[in-house]
Amino acid sequence: MKHVNLSFLQLLLLLVSKQASAFSLPNNFESARDSNLNRRSTIKTIITTLGLPTAATLLNPSLSNAIDLELLDAQAKKFRKAPAFAIVDADTGTPFMILRNTGSASSYFFTTYEAAQLVLDDALKDAQEQNLETKNTWDNARISAVTLEFALKLSKGRPKAVAQNGQKYDTVYDIIPTIKNLDDAGQIDKSGLYTEQGRAPLFYMTEFKIAPAVDGGDKRIPVFFDKADLLAEWGKKYPDSSVPPVKVVDLVDTFSAMVLGQTRSNVDDDVAKNLYFVASQESKRKAIELETLRGQVPAYKTGKMIAVGGR
Repeated sequence: MKHVNLSFLQLLLLLVSKQASAFSLPNNFESARDSNLNRRSTIKTIITTLGLPTAATLLNPSLSNAIDLELLDAQAKKFRKAPAFAIVDADTGTPFMILRNTGSASSYFFTTYEAAQLVLDDALKDAQEQNLETKNTWDNARISAVTLEFALKLSKGRPKAVAQNGQKYDTVYDIIPTIKNLDDAGQIDKSGLYTEQGRAPLFYMTEFKIAPAVDGGDKRIPVFFDKADLLAEWGKKYPDSSVPPVKVVDLVDTFSAMVLGQTRSNVDDDVAKNLYFVASQESKRKAIELETLRGQVPAYKTGKMIAVGGR
C-alpha cells in the first residue's frame, strides 16, 4: 500500500491564533488544588496508557552513544504534567506523519487541542476531494492526548517508524505552538528565531520565581506556552506590583541544554536549570476528556505511522 497522497503540510500554517487558557494555580504553586480537577488524578489519567516509557525504549539505536538516557528521563519528567495533542488513527493509535521526499517522516505534537482540531478539520475537508483510499484513511483520524514529556523524548530519540508500505523511515518530531504564541515571541525576540519551523516559545519573567523543589535548592522559574497566561498569573500573585519584562526562550533549545548539560547562547541558564512548566487547566481538561473517549486504544503507537504526502 502506498502512502496516502494528501498534501497537508500547508495545513500546519493555519494554526489557531486563539487559545482557551483559563487556569488557576495556588498561591504557592505547590498545593494539589485545581479549580475543577484533582491534579494528581489528571496526571495519572493522561499518562496511564503511555506506561511512562523510558528514553531507552524510544531511542533510535544510531543515537545511543550521543544521549545520556538517565539525564534525558530526568529532565523530560519536568514536563510530565503538561499535555500535548497528536493526530492518530482511532482504531490503532498509529500517528499520521508527513512523508517527505528526503525519505524521512515528520510527526507533530500540538500545544493546544484547538490547533490539532483545526489541522484535522482541514485535512478531513481536503480528503473529500481525494481518492477513496485517502478519504477512508482520514475518516478514521482522531486527536489523542499524550504528555509533553513523551513528545520531548520522541523528539530526542527519533525512533524509526514503519509506514503502510512496510518500509521503515527515519522520523522527526516537532512541537507546534499557536500562531499567537509565535507572534508574541517574535515581538520579544526580533532575531527571526520564531519564524523558523520547529520553534516553540516558552514565556517567563526573571523576577517571577517559586519555591525550590527541595529544601536548600534553587528557586524555580515558571514557564508558560502562552504569554497571556504568564501575565495573568503574575497579576494574581502580585496584584499591586508593576509587571516586569516578559522574556522568551525556545523549548527545543532549552530542552537540549537541559539534556546535554551545555551552555547555549540563546538559552537562559537559570531557566534550563530551574524550569517549572505550567500547563493550562483547559489543556488538562481536554486531555482527560480525550482519554475517556479513547478506551483501550493506545494513545500513540510508536514504531508505526500512517504516511501522508506534503508539499
